[in-house]
Amino acid sequence: MIGTRISRWTRRIPWGLPRTHLPALVVALIVTIIGPVFVASYSLAMGDPSPRNVPIGVVGSSMDATAISHTLDDTGSELFEVGEYPSLPAAQKALERQQIYAIIDSSVTPATVWISTASGASVGQLLTQHRQALSAVVGTDLKFVDAHPLAPHDPNGLVLFYLALGGTILGFVGAIQTRVNAKDMSLVADFGWDIARSLGVALTMTLVIGPVLGLEALPVLPVWLILAVTMFIAGSVYSFWRVTIGGKWALLPTWITFVIIANPSSGGAVAPELLPAFYEFMGRWLPTGATVRAMRDVTYFPDAVHAEPFVVLGIWAVASSILFAVARLRRYGWGSVPDEFPTPRVATAAVPSSTGPASPVPTASEPTPPVTPSPVPAPASSLPAGSGPSPVALDGTPPDQHHDDQDEHDRGGRGVEGK
Repeated sequence: MIGTRISRWTRRIPWGLPRTHLPALVVALIVTIIGPVFVASYSLAMGDPSPRNVPIGVVGSSMDATAISHTLDDTGSELFEVGEYPSLPAAQKALERQQIYAIIDSSVTPATVWISTASGASVGQLLTQHRQALSAVVGTDLKFVDAHPLAPHDPNGLVLFYLALGGTILGFVGAIQTRVNAKDMSLVADFGWDIARSLGVALTMTLVIGPVLGLEALPVLPVWLILAVTMFIAGSVYSFWRVTIGGKWALLPTWITFVIIANPSSGGAVAPELLPAFYEFMGRWLPTGATVRAMRDVTYFPDAVHAEPFVVLGIWAVASSILFAVARLRRYGWGSVPDEFPTPRVATAAVPSSTGPASPVPTASEPTPPVTPSPVPAPASSLPAGSGPSPVALDGTPPDQHHDDQDEHDRGGRGVEGK
């Protein structure tokens, strides 16, 4: 029933378009929808960051902690979640473990605000906006200290986000180009080249951004492996969709997963607590967010590395590769995948020959054979009487007919002269 309706609809394409234009129409409609969704997703996630229960610590009296909490949450929106710590070392330990984003120490003069721009530069900027209100609460001007500063060439903390973004995009783009240009490969070869390509591209990205350009003080080995796993995951997800729904549409769910949802929710450009609830949740469990957090830990907090982002990446790597392998084995086995768009072969046309049997016309891909001159027929005088074809004049009449016409013409002419 559904197939019949679709078939009827395809025979009645709107606007009087030919049926061959249907794929172009479908693609145009999909891109028309994806375009605004793409822009809206990034704008909603990162266009206007809004804090929501951002954890910060307070060292000092309980009265100061309560006043600071009321000052920061003067709108009643629970922008910050203020916690008390008995001492500055205890609060600094929580800051290093990224359990809190800042410390307000009112037990010293002047009062000090410890921030960690490596954990989230946007949170530090947010606290700076409340500087005057906080100074009024503690009764003195505030001193800001960055406990974990960002790299000098990365004041906004975007390099790690760009690395994760490039890793995911190059991961599935590399898989697309490999599947299209290297079609006759087995499942083992597909996995082998996916791993080799991911390792190679991730290594060059890490070396160029780190030691070569000095944009970030990256620990080469862990960042290299994290990026390689990210690229492998993106390629495996695309490969799974390619086998499941076909190469024509495999990019669509891959693009939605990684570019429209995973990248803006990664927490690389904006701290997770400043993202909308949907993006904060998705960023925690999607590969791009796990990549950003894992690289941030090994780069800025090597003594307080969290296990969660590595577990998330491991689950995605194993699950995506297993799904791809199972889907491919069930449909095509261990061998190569049949080509969806085989190269058309031009049929050989036969051209009749006046001197022999029909000879084939070579196609563009075949070399042109040398031309052999046709044999010249022998003169009529050398042929025995009654053998071979009769000679034919240029106008198609036999020579005997020409001689008869000429004799009749001559007799008619003599008759005229006699008169």
